[in-house]
Amino acid sequence: MLLTQLAAAQNSENTAITADTLEYYLVQAFQAPTAKDRMALNHIGIEVQAAVEGFLVTASLEGYPAHQAGIERGDRILRVDENPFHPVFSFNAKGREPGEFSPAATAVFLLEFERRGEVESVEIKPVFENLYDSYRSAILNSVQEFSVGNKTIGYIRIWGLSRSTSDLFTLERTLRMFRDSDGMIIDLRNSYGFLSSKHLDLFVRNGRGKFEVSDASNRHAAIEQIFPARATRTYTRPIVVLVNSQTRGGSELFAHGLAKPERTTTLGENTAGRIGSYSFDRNTIRYSAADQILIDGRRFESVGVAPTDSIAFPYSQSSRSDPQFETAVDVLLGVI
Repeated sequence: MLLTQLAAAQNSENTAITADTLEYYLVQAFQAPTAKDRMALNHIGIEVQAAVEGFLVTASLEGYPAHQAGIERGDRILRVDENPFHPVFSFNAKGREPGEFSPAATAVFLLEFERRGEVESVEIKPVFENLYDSYRSAILNSVQEFSVGNKTIGYIRIWGLSRSTSDLFTLERTLRMFRDSDGMIIDLRNSYGFLSSKHLDLFVRNGRGKFEVSDASNRHAAIEQIFPARATRTYTRPIVVLVNSQTRGGSELFAHGLAKPERTTTLGENTAGRIGSYSFDRNTIRYSAADQILIDGRRFESVGVAPTDSIAFPYSQSSRSDPQFETAVDVLLGVI
């Protein structure tokens, strides 16, 4: 079956992503044509945004050094080895070209962070890995199944979507763990990647997650014109999908398709509406918005997916509780 490629029309919006940001290495790793072209760097498994002082942690990848050290979303990282923290160069020496990094010579770093007004410190050892592989590993590390009363709920955080055959097979095999669960939470917060119709086949029968696209050129997704019934085992029980403003690319198209069945509820915040294309120019990646692409007859770029229920969870809210996740559990318990 031929696949049509969804993607971006060129327009006047041309956003630059520079090589001093983690976003540069994330996009580069997912866009790289082959595995050997993916740039590795020393990192601790976080996403961040600049704050007045230091960097605010917006996500922490399961199983990676920051997560293992107890660094949480909402923490503000201040210093590494008594120097101001930088998400790339605190653990990597600057080179003439992006990605000219080697495994960190210092095995352990002292990281200082602020949480709810208190400054704490922890020793941390970064990994040397490209972010494509890190996001794939974090997906597997996130998987859990837990009981609430007499009900069982499955949870998976899909950090990055890949059209790789091996990744699709791994995801399908992982989801078999939830065959006895009464409901599932699919966490797409801070997720990035590329959509395949096979992703939707795992959750939506007979192409009911199909959506129409006004242009057949988008690199962020590969959607078949006709969705045939497949032999793939489809998860048919209630689902809650978590999204936020950092759900982007194929991941928000995935959320859009998953939302079509009535058994799915989408919670959180509006997605980014960022399904455009990228071009590379030495130390810069440029993003071109897809402002001419219509999804199901509507503009998607800069609009994104609006959740069924809006649940605010600002990154600055440093708390052990997760109101979006907690609401997802309550919603599932109300329908299973």
